[in-house]
Amino acid sequence: MNEEIVYKPIILGEDGATGEYITWPWFEEQHSTMTIIGSLNNSPRLKLVDRIINEIQSQNTNIVFRISNSNKVSGVSVDSDAILWTEKIPDPSEEFEDRDIFIENRRTFSTSYFNLFAMSKGIKRSELLPNTSYRWHMEGPLNGYQRIIENLDDDHPYKLDLMHELEKISIVPWYKSKENGAVFQLDQSSKVVNKALSFLRAVWSFWSIIGMLDDEKKILLTIDVPPEILDFKLEKDIAEVVSFSFDILRYLAYETTVALLISSDMMYPAPEKEIRHKIIFNSSEVTDFDLNSEDIKPGIDPFLFEMWGKGEQTAGIHFDDIIGSQTILIPRID
Repeated sequence: MNEEIVYKPIILGEDGATGEYITWPWFEEQHSTMTIIGSLNNSPRLKLVDRIINEIQSQNTNIVFRISNSNKVSGVSVDSDAILWTEKIPDPSEEFEDRDIFIENRRTFSTSYFNLFAMSKGIKRSELLPNTSYRWHMEGPLNGYQRIIENLDDDHPYKLDLMHELEKISIVPWYKSKENGAVFQLDQSSKVVNKALSFLRAVWSFWSIIGMLDDEKKILLTIDVPPEILDFKLEKDIAEVVSFSFDILRYLAYETTVALLISSDMMYPAPEKEIRHKIIFNSSEVTDFDLNSEDIKPGIDPFLFEMWGKGEQTAGIHFDDIIGSQTILIPRID
């Protein structure tokens, strides 16, 4: 790496049994993934996430990104054209490492985006646009969509909407703030397809930003995951796009210098995407991993429930899946 900054592990809190610190060496490749699960309002999840971000911000103010589900995002808007930058590049040559992965990911972003957009309009993809193609030796696949959209008849019922979507992909706003770094605000629509569409756009933009970096440097990406896009009753096409988005993020965490912090009501997709560190607090009603459930409780250290019974409601459990450990965590949230 070209950086001279020496990063420090984040103290997550204390071991409830021994009082020893539990830390997250987020900057180390083998520790680069963590999820924090718990109720948004009745657990210390959000306070712990915010404290982690603030501490990493204090180490370097230019390496923190956040995909936020909050309806209140502050900061200075910084427009990113990173998606357009990656789409100007032709498909890599055979000598390029991970060539096939790059090509497939780039095609899937465009295809998934306009498939979801068609779904948001209640129509089939074939009703929205004709089949597209692109000059792979000169450009990326989004350019094929752009040409098709620009050449649609002016009376096409969705041309203006499609042009607007191209603008949203071309210039993606990230809000720079002292508290959270660069923040992408997810669509606050009540329609889950619109929420999934904005999540895909955020991941696409972040993937492109990482691809633009000239020098390797540690990056923290925090995701406040909307529970709606993790619902097990989600339509298959939406669920597949959400899964693809998390595949992209996990790939970045394992193959680049990105550290991934997921904040969620749900355990999914942590096991499926091989997220190493998991912290679980009191759960919300929509969770898929309730520590008090008959299936899960027998596998949890009973000392946690003793602490809850004594009024230590902020206590949680920390799992490290690589070493197979389970530790009671008293989070540091002040």
